This record gives sequence, C-alpha cells and structure tokens, in this order.
Amino acid sequence: MKFATIRMLAGAMLMLALAMPIANAKIFRVNVVGDPAQMDPITLSEIVAGRILRNVYEGFTATTEDGRNAPALALSWEPLATGPGFRFHLRPGVKFHSGRPFGAKDVKYTMEELLRPGAKGGLGASHLGSITGAKAFKDGAAPTIEGIKIVDDLTIDIAFTKQDVLFPIYPIFFMDSGIVAELGADWMAKASAGTGPYKFRQWRRGVSVDLDANPTYWGGAPKIEGVSFLIVPNGDTALSQYDAGELDFVDVYAGSIRRVLRDDRYAKDLIRVPRAQAVYMGMNQNLYAPFKDIKVREAVSLSIDRQAMIRGLYGNAAFMLNGAVTPGMPGETIGLPAPKFDPARAKALLAEAGFPDGKGLPPIDIASTEASKDELTYYADQLKRVLGMPVSVKVVERATFIRGMNAGEVAFFPWGWTMDYPDAATYLQDMWYSTSPYNRPRWKNIEYDALIDAALITADDSKRFALYHKAEKILVDDFGMVPLPITASVGLRKPNVRNVTLTPFGFSTFDRIEID
Repeated sequence: MKFATIRMLAGAMLMLALAMPIANAKIFRVNVVGDPAQMDPITLSEIVAGRILRNVYEGFTATTEDGRNAPALALSWEPLATGPGFRFHLRPGVKFHSGRPFGAKDVKYTMEELLRPGAKGGLGASHLGSITGAKAFKDGAAPTIEGIKIVDDLTIDIAFTKQDVLFPIYPIFFMDSGIVAELGADWMAKASAGTGPYKFRQWRRGVSVDLDANPTYWGGAPKIEGVSFLIVPNGDTALSQYDAGELDFVDVYAGSIRRVLRDDRYAKDLIRVPRAQAVYMGMNQNLYAPFKDIKVREAVSLSIDRQAMIRGLYGNAAFMLNGAVTPGMPGETIGLPAPKFDPARAKALLAEAGFPDGKGLPPIDIASTEASKDELTYYADQLKRVLGMPVSVKVVERATFIRGMNAGEVAFFPWGWTMDYPDAATYLQDMWYSTSPYNRPRWKNIEYDALIDAALITADDSKRFALYHKAEKILVDDFGMVPLPITASVGLRKPNVRNVTLTPFGFSTFDRIEID
C-alpha cells in the first residue's frame, strides 16, 4: 500500500509538472467576430479567415505596417523577355510547417489548385485569370496551366495573355504541395500547409482557432508559444472577457466603440487608427426589381444620415467614405463629393420612380450578421421613415451570410471590404468588376470594366491612377457603390503585451509579439 501511495503521488507530481508549461504558456488571445468560413488558402475569401490564415500562409510579397510592399517568399522578379509576365526568384531556405522545403513546385501547385475545376478557389483564384492557359485548365481542357513554367527549384516563370502589373503584390498564399498525399483531402482539419510564423493546432467551432509558434520560421521564431483567436460574436461579451483577463487584445466591434471611448477605465489601453476598409450598401438588381432604377438607388443613399451615424452609433470614431477607395490608398480619387442626406429629394425621386411614399414597393429584408445588428436597425427605421420602404431586419449566421452574398443571393445588405494589397484595385477590381466573385451586389457597367482592364496593364502609376479615377466616378455616379461611414479601428491592449497594434491595414504582424 505504501508503494502504491508513493507511485500515485509521483504520478500526480508528474501530471502537475506537465501542466505547468501549459498554464504558464505565453499565448496571445484575441477576439474574432465568428468562426472562419475557411481554413485553407485555396478557398479563402473572407476577413476572419484572412486574419487567421495570414499568420500561417505567405505570398510573393507582404504588406508592411505602413502600407508598403515588402518581399516575402519572392526575393525579386523581373518582366519576361518573351512577352507579358514575370520571372520570380524565390527565397531560399524556407520550410513548410511539415518540414518540406518551399520552392517553385509549390507555387505551381497552389495556382493550379486555385483554378482546378470543382476546387471552389477563393480570392486567390480571382487574381489568376490573366495567366496563359488559366481558362483552359479551369474548364478542364488542359492538364496543367500552360503559362506557369518551373525554371529550377527557386525560379518560376508566369506568362500572361495580357500584362497584369499588380500580379506580384496579390495575396496568393502558397501551400505545401505534399500535404494532401500525406494527410488526405481533409488535411486542413489536421494541420497547416504554410510557411508562416504560426501553424495550425486546433479549431474548436464556436470557441476558438488555436495556432502554435513555428520555431523554424525563416523570419525568426516568434517569442510567444502561440495565438488563440477566440470566437466572440457579441462586442459587449468581448469587453467583458477583456475585463476578466480572458483576452489580451480586443478588436472593438463597431457597436461597442462608443462605450469604450466613454469609459475612462480603458483610456490607458486604447488604440485608435483609421481603417483601410470600404463599407457600402449592397443593392442587388437581379433580386429586387426596383433597384434597377437609379432613382431608387439614389433615394436609398439620400435617406441615410451618415453624420448622425458617426455621432450616435460610433461616438465620432468613424469617418465618411466618399467613394470606393479609402483615404491614403495609392490611386484614391481626391475631391469626390461626400454622399448627401436629403430626405425631401429622396422622397421625390422615389415618387418619380413610380413608388410615392413607398406604395408599390415589394417587401424586402435588409440582412447582415449579429455584429451589424445596430446598423441594420438604423437603416430599416430610416428607410421606413423617409421613404415608406417596407424593410425588415434579418440577422444571419456569418458563414451562411457570406456564402449567400458570394452566390449573389442576398438582395439588400450593408457590408465591407478590407484592403488586401496597397493599390486602389483592391477595391475597384475585387469589389466592383462585373465578373469578380466578390461583386456581391452584381453591379455591372461595360465602360467601368474597360477602364479597369486598361489600368491593370498600365505600369506607370500616374496613368494607372487616372484610369482608376474615371472608373470610380462611374461607379459613384451610378449609385452602384453607396458609401457608408467607416468606423475607426479601435482596440484595447493589455499593458503586458508588446509589439502588436492595429494599423489602417489590419493588425501588425504577430511574429514579433512579446508578453511579459
């Protein structure tokens, strides 16, 4: 009995010793508004997934904290001598989380997976259309993409049917070409296939996505053990968790900004910066016939008191967006007039469209996610009061809502697009080009598309920007883009957390975080 007791005591001490590193582990805990819609770089297409996966995967280049481009997995590139395209020279010595070396074969594999028939390629796929042979491969008519040629392990040529001067800065995240053979088609539930500073550990749906530090990261091992993205749909709940010490950093949701700014307890932890995000009212003309009339679209815009939103909903921690491109972005149009609030003209326009005081308008839902419930309520009340529009609020689970928008199945919605790369095309091409899968309201204009096509083959910045300005004016004048206020990025950071902050372009990189 005495021996058994000693053995049990020794076992208990061993368990305690094993548990101590976990209890003392320096894990950075931050909130996200919902479960990611994807957990792989192929189908990646939304902001929560992007926030997580950019710590796991990398592309040719990365965006710095001040919005510049910096080499990441490509050290350099130059135009092809044989026609439109680039030769990329890849960074040597980079390893995937599996331990396999990164190289040209993985670039080719990733691009083919993005375009493979039935693969449901996300944002990255939308940037590959100019590659020679991309359409034939996507249509299943060719076994490989003709324009992608491996020169050697660290050199790859990518040829285009027409030049795309922005190609090197697109957010295309490269994955380990050996991961499927090793772990099967559901590999993303078991591991990660990236080269980034963190690697996948687990996804507890509705609870958290947890990442471990990558000790062999080419940029230097992180100084913390990992990152936990806690899934917290409600802004007040996130603040309560921060108060209780369960979060190290809170990304304050729009509906909670006013509360934070008015509470002196948070003053020492507060971070507040502009946000590189375009927010708009989506009106899908294919699903709600009155939206086909520009007078109805303009009436909706004129009914929204944006200044009242900035003061009331957001506690003055927001600013006006006059067009599709956020201030400070290379290629923004300077001098676009601010959207107006003019209820009398809105009513007159609706009457001219054949719907006096809203009579004859079919009922419609204005839809978004739980995090936007306050804004939905404001829009619905305002449109009923000013226009007599029969609008009902509909709150939808986040992943379901995003799938619906991407499929063009949501008629009326406020939504946003956060910058993916530092050029106005991140908004003008990705959000509003007619065939973009992320043109969620399905707005179309032939002249607009032609201007964007011309811009993407124009290397000279000033000439390319002039084309952007013409395109953006068309978009705004047609009320395809109805701009809404952009909230500032507001965060709270615990005093013992260093080297992480909010920037206009999102979080600073997580690889430098230190926790005392």
